[in-house]
Amino acid sequence: MEEEIYRVDVSVIIVNYHTESLVVDCLRSVLEHTDNLTYEVIVADNAPDGGLEAILKRESALGVIPPVRYIGLSENPGFGGANNEAFNVAEGKYCLCLNPDTLLLNNAIRMMYCHMERFADCGACGGNLYHADGRRALSMRRILPGLFWEISESLRLHPERIRYGRSTRFNRSCRPMKAGYISGADLMLRTDLVRRLGGFSSDFFMYFEETDLCARIHRSGYTVTSLPDPKIVHLEGKSFGENEISETKLRYYEQSRVAYYRRNVSEKKARIAHWIYLRSLRRDSRKKGIRGKVATLRLRFAMEALGQSLTSKA
Repeated sequence: MEEEIYRVDVSVIIVNYHTESLVVDCLRSVLEHTDNLTYEVIVADNAPDGGLEAILKRESALGVIPPVRYIGLSENPGFGGANNEAFNVAEGKYCLCLNPDTLLLNNAIRMMYCHMERFADCGACGGNLYHADGRRALSMRRILPGLFWEISESLRLHPERIRYGRSTRFNRSCRPMKAGYISGADLMLRTDLVRRLGGFSSDFFMYFEETDLCARIHRSGYTVTSLPDPKIVHLEGKSFGENEISETKLRYYEQSRVAYYRRNVSEKKARIAHWIYLRSLRRDSRKKGIRGKVATLRLRFAMEALGQSLTSKA
């Protein structure tokens, strides 16, 4: 097989859905902090009626953001589907899926690129994410969903902390470490590998798409690595344009969770994992306040998703 020839080192891919100002701020941080690297920027727009294309042309002409290849999508295929459109035209050796609600704090893209160049068995990597106030944010998970995942979740992550120490969701060490999956907010992938794998699965509109892709990367014999040095602010939730409880988002989460188990976990283990999960939700639904309300909604949508999954098998 002939080796692919790439025009640039990295294709930075950003998916927009009514987050025009965030996209511009993100790209300003990319221009400010990215050095000693050739890269292109591809913006896949799931809401092309928002005027983002004109904004990007204006800001790029002013020199405050890098040049952008714009893809306006007539239908909204979700986060994964929009990234897949960009994968098809990417000219970088590596693709970086970067959320619009992120801000680079250092030369993070080059750091990820250098790791991928050094370790040929690394199929995906990502850096450390921070909230706007500097607190550590969910950047990765050392494990993939399954029995141990659900047991750990039901026990407030204590089993994971016993096994992995403090670096369960954020790399607190000074070295790269193996991860189950990397947050889709800053996920760097080998372009040839992600194309061979078919990109993100269309089974996911929102949530678990990066977890599923990382699971397939593992099965392909590659590693997934969390890096401590790339530092990126993640204004989590802003890319959805809201912070309050959203029944739509909770329903998508539960549907995607069931889809992940159906695709990646044996039926026997998945049944046990679902039982543990539902038991935990029932326990939390009895709590007062926002936590109990969210758990009650999750329980309802989880039962719906499981019922739909059983119906589709019949």
